[in-house]
Amino acid sequence: MKQWLRVMIWIVIVLVGLVSTASCTSQDQALQESYNKARNATYYIPKNDIERNNYNMRQEIADDPTTILWCTSAFPVPSSPLFTVPIVGKLTSGAKRPYLNDPGPDGMYGSSGEYRYGFGPAGKSEYVDFYGIATFCTTTPKVWQRESTVIIMENDPQLLAVHEQARAALLAGNTDEAQKILADAVGKLGKK
Repeated sequence: MKQWLRVMIWIVIVLVGLVSTASCTSQDQALQESYNKARNATYYIPKNDIERNNYNMRQEIADDPTTILWCTSAFPVPSSPLFTVPIVGKLTSGAKRPYLNDPGPDGMYGSSGEYRYGFGPAGKSEYVDFYGIATFCTTTPKVWQRESTVIIMENDPQLLAVHEQARAALLAGNTDEAQKILADAVGKLGKK
């Protein structure tokens, strides 16, 4: 009887070894195939420096003491009216501190916190805190209109043509012309 038990145990050990070896081999093969696919893949290499330029322009705006941000928000209550507040400089994160380690490009430490604040043109006497509410901030004042909503679910051939005209102007280095083309198109949208 002991002989039979030993044979059965030996057979089970051999079968487990074969199954685990086969599964390791198929896993290794799958891993090798994924490495080969990644190694042989081709990737787009950016030719322009748009990401860095956007980052630098954002830092320049944040570092300019004459910047005026127009931040529009609404309280998180249904039908709450929109309100717009001018912020001088930049909207600052509540987690930013002048000490710790590993400073960011602004010389401050910490990540963006859950509350954001800024100051109006009157300085310290005009503190604005946007804790818990979404904001839309821009360096150019916008007109907000909430009563009428138009949802477009298809491509607009006229806007696509305007889009291409503006891109051509940007490609030619004429940002003023691109801005005018887009502003005219947006102005016409509001009158539809």
